[in-house]
Amino acid sequence: MPDSNAPDADDNAANEDAPKVELASVLARNESIVFTDLDDTIVMMDVDEGQYYELDPIAARIWTLLETASPASKVCETLAKEFNVDAKTCQEDTLEFLQTGLEQRIFELQPPAS
Repeated sequence: MPDSNAPDADDNAANEDAPKVELASVLARNESIVFTDLDDTIVMMDVDEGQYYELDPIAARIWTLLETASPASKVCETLAKEFNVDAKTCQEDTLEFLQTGLEQRIFELQPPAS
Protein backbone atom coordinates (compact mmCIF):
# COMPACT_ATOMS: atom_id res chain seq x y z
CA MET A 1 0.00 0.00 0.00
CA PRO A 2 1.12 3.61 0.33
CA ASP A 3 4.84 4.06 0.71
CA SER A 4 7.09 7.07 0.71
CA ASN A 5 10.64 8.03 1.36
CA ALA A 6 9.41 10.40 4.05
CA PRO A 7 11.65 10.89 7.06
CA ASP A 8 11.00 8.84 10.16
CA ALA A 9 8.41 10.08 12.62
CA ASP A 10 11.16 11.13 15.05
CA ASP A 11 12.59 13.59 12.52
CA ASN A 12 12.77 17.23 13.63
CA ALA A 13 10.04 18.18 11.15
CA ALA A 14 7.58 15.70 12.67
CA ASN A 15 4.54 16.99 14.48
CA GLU A 16 4.35 14.41 17.25
CA ASP A 17 1.27 16.13 18.69
CA ALA A 18 -0.73 15.55 15.49
CA PRO A 19 -4.24 14.28 16.16
CA LYS A 20 -5.06 10.68 15.24
CA VAL A 21 -6.33 10.25 11.69
CA GLU A 22 -9.61 8.34 11.55
CA LEU A 23 -11.95 7.43 8.70
CA ALA A 24 -14.07 10.52 9.46
CA SER A 25 -11.03 12.84 9.40
CA VAL A 26 -11.06 15.36 6.56
CA LEU A 27 -7.63 16.01 5.09
CA ALA A 28 -6.10 18.07 2.32
CA ARG A 29 -2.64 18.68 0.95
CA ASN A 30 -0.37 21.13 2.68
CA GLU A 31 -0.37 23.92 0.11
CA SER A 32 3.21 24.93 0.96
CA ILE A 33 4.54 21.63 -0.45
CA VAL A 34 6.10 22.01 -3.90
CA PHE A 35 5.69 18.92 -6.10
CA THR A 36 6.06 17.53 -9.58
CA ASP A 37 4.83 14.40 -11.34
CA LEU A 38 7.49 11.99 -12.61
CA ASP A 39 5.92 9.09 -14.50
CA ASP A 40 3.74 7.40 -11.84
CA THR A 41 5.51 8.88 -8.83
CA ILE A 42 5.44 12.33 -7.28
CA VAL A 43 8.49 14.12 -5.92
CA MET A 44 7.73 16.75 -3.30
CA MET A 45 9.71 19.33 -1.35
CA ASP A 46 8.78 20.99 1.91
CA VAL A 47 10.78 24.16 1.43
CA ASP A 48 10.09 25.39 4.99
CA GLU A 49 11.49 22.21 6.57
CA GLY A 50 14.07 21.34 3.90
CA GLN A 51 12.59 17.86 3.44
CA TYR A 52 11.96 16.00 0.21
CA TYR A 53 9.62 13.09 -0.39
CA GLU A 54 9.12 10.63 -3.23
CA LEU A 55 5.73 8.98 -3.39
CA ASP A 56 5.09 5.61 -5.03
CA PRO A 57 2.08 5.28 -7.36
CA ILE A 58 -0.44 4.54 -4.59
CA ALA A 59 0.80 7.33 -2.33
CA ALA A 60 0.83 9.62 -5.38
CA ARG A 61 -2.81 8.73 -5.97
CA ILE A 62 -3.62 9.70 -2.38
CA TRP A 63 -1.85 13.03 -2.96
CA THR A 64 -3.97 13.54 -6.09
CA LEU A 65 -7.19 12.63 -4.29
CA LEU A 66 -6.44 15.19 -1.59
CA GLU A 67 -6.13 18.07 -4.03
CA THR A 68 -9.39 19.13 -2.43
CA ALA A 69 -10.29 18.31 1.16
CA SER A 70 -11.76 14.83 1.50
CA PRO A 71 -12.64 12.42 4.31
CA ALA A 72 -10.18 9.58 4.78
CA SER A 73 -13.09 7.17 4.28
CA LYS A 74 -13.65 8.46 0.75
CA VAL A 75 -9.94 8.14 -0.06
CA CYS A 76 -9.99 4.54 1.20
CA GLU A 77 -13.12 3.72 -0.78
CA THR A 78 -11.59 5.07 -4.00
CA LEU A 79 -8.28 3.26 -3.47
CA ALA A 80 -9.95 -0.06 -2.66
CA LYS A 81 -11.86 0.10 -5.96
CA GLU A 82 -8.98 1.35 -8.10
CA PHE A 83 -6.34 -1.02 -6.72
CA ASN A 84 -8.65 -4.00 -6.11
CA VAL A 85 -7.75 -4.41 -2.45
CA ASP A 86 -10.03 -5.40 0.41
CA ALA A 87 -11.50 -2.53 2.39
CA LYS A 88 -9.98 -3.47 5.77
CA THR A 89 -6.41 -3.71 4.45
CA CYS A 90 -6.86 -0.52 2.45
CA GLN A 91 -8.17 1.37 5.49
CA GLU A 92 -5.36 0.19 7.76
CA ASP A 93 -2.59 1.02 5.28
CA THR A 94 -4.11 4.30 4.14
CA LEU A 95 -4.80 5.57 7.66
CA GLU A 96 -1.22 4.74 8.63
CA PHE A 97 0.11 6.65 5.60
CA LEU A 98 -2.19 9.62 6.25
CA GLN A 99 -1.13 9.69 9.91
CA THR A 100 2.53 9.78 8.94
CA GLY A 101 1.77 12.45 6.35
CA LEU A 102 -0.08 14.53 8.93
CA GLU A 103 2.82 14.19 11.39
CA GLN A 104 5.26 15.20 8.63
CA ARG A 105 2.99 18.14 7.70
CA ILE A 106 2.42 16.82 4.18
CA PHE A 107 -1.32 16.76 4.86
CA GLU A 108 -3.47 19.02 7.00
CA LEU A 109 -6.69 18.33 8.87
CA GLN A 110 -9.65 20.35 7.68
CA PRO A 111 -12.90 21.10 9.44
CA PRO A 112 -15.63 18.57 8.55
CA ALA A 113 -18.19 19.71 5.99
CA SER A 114 -21.33 21.01 7.66
